[in-house]
Amino acid sequence: MITDPTKFKHVVVMMFENRSFDSMLGYLYKDNNNRSPLGHPFEGLTDKESNPDNDGNEIKAFPINKDHPYAYFMPQKDPGEGFANTNFQLFGAGQPPFPEGIEDNQGFVRDFQSTINNAPLEHKEMKDDPFIVPIQRKKSPDPYHKYHSDAYKKWYKTPPPSGHASEVPDLEEVQPKDIMGVYTSEMLPVLSGLAKGYAVCDHWYCSAPTETLPNRAFTHMGTSQGYLYDEVKSYSAKSIFKHLTDHNLTWGIFGNNGNPYTLSFCQDLQTPYPSGCQTGSFEKFKTALTNKKLPSYTFLEPIWGSKGNSQHPNYNVALGDAYLLEIYKALKSSDYWKDTLLIVTYDEHGGCYDHVVPPTNAVSPPAKSLAFDFDFTRFGVRVPTVLISPWIEAGTVSRTKSQTPLDHTSILATLETLFDLPPLTERDKAAPDVTDVRTRTKPRTDDPMKGVIAPVANPSIQIQPHASQIQKMHAGALAEKASRETGKTVTPPEFHNGDDVSKYIDEMHRRYYGEE
Repeated sequence: MITDPTKFKHVVVMMFENRSFDSMLGYLYKDNNNRSPLGHPFEGLTDKESNPDNDGNEIKAFPINKDHPYAYFMPQKDPGEGFANTNFQLFGAGQPPFPEGIEDNQGFVRDFQSTINNAPLEHKEMKDDPFIVPIQRKKSPDPYHKYHSDAYKKWYKTPPPSGHASEVPDLEEVQPKDIMGVYTSEMLPVLSGLAKGYAVCDHWYCSAPTETLPNRAFTHMGTSQGYLYDEVKSYSAKSIFKHLTDHNLTWGIFGNNGNPYTLSFCQDLQTPYPSGCQTGSFEKFKTALTNKKLPSYTFLEPIWGSKGNSQHPNYNVALGDAYLLEIYKALKSSDYWKDTLLIVTYDEHGGCYDHVVPPTNAVSPPAKSLAFDFDFTRFGVRVPTVLISPWIEAGTVSRTKSQTPLDHTSILATLETLFDLPPLTERDKAAPDVTDVRTRTKPRTDDPMKGVIAPVANPSIQIQPHASQIQKMHAGALAEKASRETGKTVTPPEFHNGDDVSKYIDEMHRRYYGEE
């Protein structure tokens, strides 16, 4: 237990889906020349950022028009997010040889136009079939997007990557430039208001340059066990939840209408849960606050799928902003407010544009991808992260003083620092924590979110019914749980829509984790 009054006693983490830093917060301090009111420098957009399309046209980053009918559904299709997509977005190709003379972070529009098909690559995850990772290459002598140079012409005139159909249906009138759209503070009053009202981390990176599940594994375990794709639906490495239990600390996992994916994702979470540990819906989280039973560490999930509030492209972003306001209000009005650090982050960039090159000084867990020969020493793309507490000065831009940047394993490092825990892996051992964001000697009594109203999307926009990718992955994790429990191979049925997969998840969750 924490006895030091200068330390947080509780940590709550809310992790949304698939958004880059620039796409959500790139304009946060644009009107103040990318400096906060405290004078802190902010790595935001400058109006110089752009990407070429397949014809070499310059596509500049731009503010999303709040009056656009699809404003809260941008970009209007699901971008590529896998390892090969990320390589193309950052280095100009999905695999070596990477083109010479092309600056980093210039492949977002081209990958959005013709998304790389990751299916053949995903199937290599379980095989010893090396796939070489990015190498050093010659950069353009002029770093400012000379899209009509010979190097660029050779690049964008070569055939684009072969495309594939996303599991998320496209909306109408999708344009290549959509991927360069950036939400303004006005459009995201809750996320932006919290970022300004407390602290924003402008150099927080997802842990691996790839998609959802490996990055969530790093968040919970400090490793993805060498996996770079979502082929593996649950992980056997020791989780932070089991780690807390082993040290007589409590945890809670809430969200997804009472069926949180994290329970089946972490294979070491078994029923009955240890005393003081809780799971269930978001309403149960609010009850824990009211009844003064908040665990030491709480992990919150959104509601998955096209009708949910995860903010996954191209679902309704406004619903996620509304959910965030509800989380904040519940915690702010509770007795735990002064003792809790709330961390809001996103699992990975989801193929959305960001202008910052990810660092290459990550410490390996250790792990190495059998399929791609990748050793996890390169971070993924920047993601939005906000730190919230009355002990934080408004206008803080939080950066670590460490040479190692903040990433999802900084959540683990923070818990380990606060609760005096040993690290899970070499990655979280090397990760900086965020405890130094607490700079005030007295907690604030103001509320920077007073009067803030959550945005509402165009109600006429309807997403074609479908079973989302993460819902299918959740179903797969529950099937893996059933296989381990029964000793027989259990595979989920084919799902035709979101209702089908939700019913399967609900049935399987109740079978193995009981009633909420």
